[in-house]
Amino acid sequence: MGFLKNSTLAIATIAIAVTVTPAISAVTTLNRPHAAAKKSQNKSPDKSQDLVATNGSSEPIQLPDTGAQNDSWSCGPNSAARILRYYGHDVNYATVRAATDKKLFLPQKFRNPLDNRWIEVRTGTPPQTLQQVMQRWEGDRVKKSPQTSFNRLINLVRSGKPAIALVRVGGLSIPYIGSIPYLHWIVVTGADPKSQQITYTDTNSQTYVLSYQDFQTMWNLGLDRDVSGAIASVLKSNGVESRTIVWVDK
Repeated sequence: MGFLKNSTLAIATIAIAVTVTPAISAVTTLNRPHAAAKKSQNKSPDKSQDLVATNGSSEPIQLPDTGAQNDSWSCGPNSAARILRYYGHDVNYATVRAATDKKLFLPQKFRNPLDNRWIEVRTGTPPQTLQQVMQRWEGDRVKKSPQTSFNRLINLVRSGKPAIALVRVGGLSIPYIGSIPYLHWIVVTGADPKSQQITYTDTNSQTYVLSYQDFQTMWNLGLDRDVSGAIASVLKSNGVESRTIVWVDK
């Protein structure tokens, strides 16, 4: 039981991304995160590198393309780069990822007690770290809000302020341990009360839509639904809470 307890604590340090060797990959890239939104409608990404913020528009915000995610952990820096460029900073995905990488824990490995496979675990970007990295460019204007009301998110986006939202895109279920949620950062860029749809830019530089209901299910994370108390507690101690957003308040 001591070994299982230690293994639980080890895998519970997953805050944003998990890589399982050899067969399973968490928010790796660019297929699995989007599978959760099968009803989404794909739109062409905007290729402009020089877009700036304008308040007052009810149309989806068009974000500059700063590069597609190409690893298993950096959805946070990828999303942050888009917002920072939107506000006029000369950055791209590689720039923000390099700044963030220095703040991560080292990779860890442990052996799954059920099938003896090695599992590699690397924490991604916790909310506070993402906020701190963005503050390098935007200072105290970078805000972080857990347990955010849906109306607040809608009002931010419709006032021209894109928000990075932490959502759940699946999970890995391990007997006797519980479910490890796969978490992913996306940028919410629009909200349409008439169609009841959220528009977001994903880390593959594509734009998608989700119904209000589907988005809120993903945004709520479900940590109290199928995640063990020990794992949920460790996630929360790393700042992982439902309905978390990070944005620039300007």
